Amino acid sequence: MKKLIGAGLLLASSFVASHASAATMECYVDTQAYDTFTPNQCFALLWGQSKTTAVFRIAGSTGKPISQVIWSGAASSCGVSGSSCSFSIRAYRTYTAKATILYQDGTWNTASAKASFESGF
Repeated sequence: MKKLIGAGLLLASSFVASHASAATMECYVDTQAYDTFTPNQCFALLWGQSKTTAVFRIAGSTGKPISQVIWSGAASSCGVSGSSCSFSIRAYRTYTAKATILYQDGTWNTASAKASFESGF
């Protein structure tokens, strides 16, 4: 029984160690103003526009070198690329970008953020 519990604790601790680093995703909805990244969610009001660009980036990682970012969800068009991604969004819809961050030391993390905007119509 001790061996079973020990093996379970070892397995759990290795999972936590490989997934413990805290990465977050930031985004902004592109406007004609000076845009700033916000964590987890971004929103804008763009009068008269039906389409614009949302920009996402990985932030808040533990400073570990990133090996690869696998984008998914609404950001799947970015595929496997760097730590930022942008794509076109439409008014009155919420887009959730997701990413799996693979670090050079073999650990990984996930992050996501939502972007939306309204056109005032």
